[in-house]
Amino acid sequence: MKYYIYENKWAEDFEPLSLTRPAFDLRCGPFTFLERLFKLIPDSADVSLIVRENLVNLAREMYPDLEVNPDDIKHGIWLLGNVFWREDDLKQITKTSSEIFQSEDMQIGANLSQQEGNDWMNAGGPVSADLQLDLATTKLDSLPVNYLWEILQKIPWTMAEDTRHFLKRNEIVNSNQNLQVINPSNIWIEESNKINPAVVIDASKGSVIIEKNVEIGSFSYLKGPLFIGKGTIICPHSQIKESVLGPVCRVGGEVAGTIIQGWSNKAHDGYLGDAFLGEWINLGAGTNNSNLKNNYTSVKVRVNGKVIDTGSLFIGSFIGDHSKTAIGTQLNTGTSIGIGCNIVSKEFPPRFIQPFTWFMNGKHVSTKIETFIKTGETVKSRRGLSFSAAERELYRSLFVQK
Repeated sequence: MKYYIYENKWAEDFEPLSLTRPAFDLRCGPFTFLERLFKLIPDSADVSLIVRENLVNLAREMYPDLEVNPDDIKHGIWLLGNVFWREDDLKQITKTSSEIFQSEDMQIGANLSQQEGNDWMNAGGPVSADLQLDLATTKLDSLPVNYLWEILQKIPWTMAEDTRHFLKRNEIVNSNQNLQVINPSNIWIEESNKINPAVVIDASKGSVIIEKNVEIGSFSYLKGPLFIGKGTIICPHSQIKESVLGPVCRVGGEVAGTIIQGWSNKAHDGYLGDAFLGEWINLGAGTNNSNLKNNYTSVKVRVNGKVIDTGSLFIGSFIGDHSKTAIGTQLNTGTSIGIGCNIVSKEFPPRFIQPFTWFMNGKHVSTKIETFIKTGETVKSRRGLSFSAAERELYRSLFVQK
């Protein structure tokens, strides 16, 4: 069966993170949306990806085994990537033909003939417009998300739903090292972890999944639902609650209700709550974000040129790839920091900072793209990785557009 997993025309509403990755590459729990879909569709599925044009080369680099923006469209199933897909809905789609699927008044998929698929792509495809063909429409229960904070709000559901994919559970007991576990049957720890003395793991409110080569510092408190990705270090005296930490992060202080995409550092004391961070981010010591307004009203966030009322009281910060904060940085409720930014401020910086900005004590200064790329090369080389040609191309194009 042929599958097309696609972005739609609202993909940039997940900015700043979706500026540098397809929307389906966002982490939504133990997996990204795309990784989660691969757990639900048949292993034999032939998958192609449909992304925004400026992400084509990067997507081909990220997914070398998958076809990206193919020229030859075949009969197949089309699935919007930023959806919390349910397995029964996916099975229902395979039993149909020439049909559109909706949820929450939004097109989230279709089963299309070769001609119907080609007609859509010739009209610009899903990144340009919804499917306009006169086809039967069926409503599904799978839920799409439109903004980063909606992904954060689904952490408990995603962890409960996707824990079943972690089949191996090592036996955990309260040890003479003073490791204390609450509800051990809901804790998954892979081999080769280093958990130091005097750690508490509380899975009474949700599962805790700790992948390989994770180090947990002494006197730390981990509360589920919680996922900690491969190679991540939790610094001593940390409180990590109801969060998703991607691979190769260094995390300390207090973190709650937060997703970190991966490869980022918040190694020092400070509060990070109801926040979504990208990759290659470094938060200086004492960086804090507010996640609740003093008047207890819903938080508004600037996204893709619009100011959106989130309808939520608890919203922290959203920080794009390769951004940094200086020591003692204080971020206001609902702050959005673009990619490639550097924040140095004695007071609250603005609640929106455009990409490639140095904000220094009230002044906005644009960084130089070559300086940014050189720093990016240094940062990635410290983890044994390179700043690829596709990344250079993308960041240069984003710099011109800012």
